[in-house]
Amino acid sequence: MGVPTFLETGHMTEGFPIRVIHTGEQFNFAAHWHEEVELVVVNGERARIGVNNQVCELEQGDVLLIKPGDVHCFLPGTDHLTIILFRLEWLTGNLAADKESQELREVFHKTTILPSTICREKNLGHYIDAISDEEKQQQPGYRWIMVARLYDLIIHLLRTKTPTTHECISGEPCTSSKRFEFLESVCEYLEEHYAEPVKLDQVAEHIKFSKFHVCKLFKENKGVTLMEYLNHFRIIKSEWALLFSQASILDIAIGHGFNNVSSYNRLFKKYNDCTPSEFRKKHQTHITKYEG
Repeated sequence: MGVPTFLETGHMTEGFPIRVIHTGEQFNFAAHWHEEVELVVVNGERARIGVNNQVCELEQGDVLLIKPGDVHCFLPGTDHLTIILFRLEWLTGNLAADKESQELREVFHKTTILPSTICREKNLGHYIDAISDEEKQQQPGYRWIMVARLYDLIIHLLRTKTPTTHECISGEPCTSSKRFEFLESVCEYLEEHYAEPVKLDQVAEHIKFSKFHVCKLFKENKGVTLMEYLNHFRIIKSEWALLFSQASILDIAIGHGFNNVSSYNRLFKKYNDCTPSEFRKKHQTHITKYEG
């Protein structure tokens, strides 16, 4: 997408493979990626979702299925989504070599759009609503029901013939790879130590790669340099501090890995077209939360 992105971790409940998120009006969220499959249902009039280097323009009733590892963001003009995150490996368990499990995995080997007409024809909304309702009500046994309805939904997706869906972004199989492991290791390190004065030598030592290969592989796979990624992640984290704390701009800058306010202001304006002070004043009294 041409901008640094961050690896989203720690957002799933331990031991449970499903998470449901409901968004409000004019929802937007920065570019990120994760290991879970993401199913996005458009409940509002429209949605604009960036995936890798393209933008998917969606209408009410459309469903976007985002494969693990794909970088995605929610752009202005998007409202009222139901988002279901789930871990495919948890559901398939030890059946990875089974023919039907392989077929199931193929459903998620690329990011695809399911048009509203197909969703209605296959009655996918019934299972999506059932998962969402169980999560909201949390009656006894609701997690078992959520898993059961997710299996139903996945089977319906499996039986939806290829011509009824169209690919949004060309993708690679969603299996573990050295590339994915490398990116995950580097991104996790950067995001754990973003408030510190991170040096390239430290990153290289952590993942046991040479500095040259770290820089080369990261830029090839992410489209930005390691430091661009780190600084943009710092900016994203600092936005939350601006909105939800009373700390001074100086304290926020220092606490998020910047040496001084000047460099913080410059980078913040690069990504937000406004200064941290302007951002705080504009958004602090009208906040849209995304718990993701």
